[in-house]
Amino acid sequence: MDDLVLLGEAEAVQKQFDLQNYVVLKRLFGLFAGIALVLSVVAIVNRDLWQGLAAAGNLLLVFAFFALRDSDLFERHFRRINVLAILLELVFLLVALSGHKGGGAAIAGFVLPLALLLFRFRLSEYFLLYGTAWAATLLVLYRVSGKAGEPQLGGTLIGASIVIVLSFTVALGITAQRRRIFLAEWRRQYGRSRERLRMREEIEYARKIQLAMLPQAAPEVPWIEFAGASLPATEVGGDYYDYFQLGPERLALVVGDVSGHGLASGLLLSGVRSCLYLLEEELHQPVAVLGRLHRMVRRTTDRRTFVTLLVAVLDSRQGTLSLASAGHPPLLHWSARSRSLGEVGKGALPLGTWLEPRYEQEEVPVAPGDLLVLYTDGLIESRSHFGKEYGDERLKRTIRRVLTTDAEGSARAVRDGVLEDLSNFKGDVEQADDITLVVVKVR
Repeated sequence: MDDLVLLGEAEAVQKQFDLQNYVVLKRLFGLFAGIALVLSVVAIVNRDLWQGLAAAGNLLLVFAFFALRDSDLFERHFRRINVLAILLELVFLLVALSGHKGGGAAIAGFVLPLALLLFRFRLSEYFLLYGTAWAATLLVLYRVSGKAGEPQLGGTLIGASIVIVLSFTVALGITAQRRRIFLAEWRRQYGRSRERLRMREEIEYARKIQLAMLPQAAPEVPWIEFAGASLPATEVGGDYYDYFQLGPERLALVVGDVSGHGLASGLLLSGVRSCLYLLEEELHQPVAVLGRLHRMVRRTTDRRTFVTLLVAVLDSRQGTLSLASAGHPPLLHWSARSRSLGEVGKGALPLGTWLEPRYEQEEVPVAPGDLLVLYTDGLIESRSHFGKEYGDERLKRTIRRVLTTDAEGSARAVRDGVLEDLSNFKGDVEQADDITLVVVKVR
């Protein structure tokens, strides 16, 4: 049904009926193959050439059906092949039973009309098949009458005609009923499919909007090197990072994570981003900005939704990093002078909780060559095949290894090295949460 809803009504009905007819014809051909084998043996015993040829033709028809059923020709012209196969099968059976008095009339006038009740054809195709059955019955009875030298058309022809007419009427009724039932279900599924398609298009549009929210290029600041990446777990993620130039000597970095992921998280994230742009002139005071964002999130969302956010302000003139965190993983600071990797950012409540948070600002010195790594918890909480978390200790080891092996120790090299190590650790395990990684090097 998932494939049929992509077609129009008439084409979908025909495809459904073709599938049903294929199943019926395949089973009947299995039966006909057995009958043909029996007739072959009888023909050999009786030395009946015509019966042997009819049995051989029957077997050849069955073989051709199963040999060509996966071809494009078979799929494109199945209706015509179906009708032709039934007519050829009728001819072979009539030839094979030509020596049996009344056998051909029974096949054409009684067996075939009842067998056609299993198929779903168009009106014109039913006319052709049932008309052929009646004509074949008449021809067989005429030949039998001629050989016997006396009329043989009366009762048998009347009985066959009644069966053919009744079968034709019942077949049309069953086909019409099946068509109504199928179309009712098809229309329900079509409506659902259109709704799913609309939702996918809206989600894709939301994804494009969210991707447009992320920085499209590195900041044009001569005293830093910037490299970032955000990998959503679904079409619309809940992670966010951005930078704000507060002047020629100051730059604010922001990394956030909305609880969960998906469309709802993306909508909340859009609201937080809009507020950050409204508060851009106040970002040099991270604690005050977090307090205002906390009140916004609490008033506009329910208790189950919260946001972790980290605001870091780099000042090249004073050589300082000022930072405040709302429940976000700490920033990692690599000191080029001491060759050590430390954490900056005390734990605090996320934005949107119903408890009153107390955000604190930290300030640490930075110098040329220092490296700052900001990330979301989706990175360190990624799991391997064995259920083991990536963890912050492995993250630190990877950063140290890249800085040791890479001569320049660039922000891009650290970012790519961490993501490559994470990929090797995770393997083909499905990503469970959004992952964001931002690396900044002070020049």
